[in-house]
Amino acid sequence: MAKLIFNKAEVLNSSGATQFTVSNITVEGAEPTLEPDTVNVQNNREIFESFTGRIVVRSTNTNQDGGSTDILASAFVSKNGTTPTEGKLRLVGTTGTHSLTTATTYIMGHRSFENGRLETVLIAQASDVDSEAAIVVSTP
Repeated sequence: MAKLIFNKAEVLNSSGATQFTVSNITVEGAEPTLEPDTVNVQNNREIFESFTGRIVVRSTNTNQDGGSTDILASAFVSKNGTTPTEGKLRLVGTTGTHSLTTATTYIMGHRSFENGRLETVLIAQASDVDSEAAIVVSTP
């Protein structure tokens, strides 16, 4: 079984076109999760009603790749509680590994100093009744 290794993140518009790329993802900074949301049904049994896919990305970059535009200045990222343009967050796998993409959602961002260095954090979370739609896995 291959390990998931990510070398960059991409912010996509709702159609899936890349808006910008963020490199220098920290080793501990890629956190994809898929959590079931349960509901009780008859006889106290639980079923998965839906799934919440979440991707958290930490990068030592403050600017988008290939330019001097601040990552948090993008219309696709909210840093202050405003509603951003809907988009998707993709973790791009290195050659031969998988990539992960959230469903269309709002992307939140902030600066972090928790690891003793300046990092830009992007967070995207989306829910869907289909586990394969909340986070899409692309094969290499």
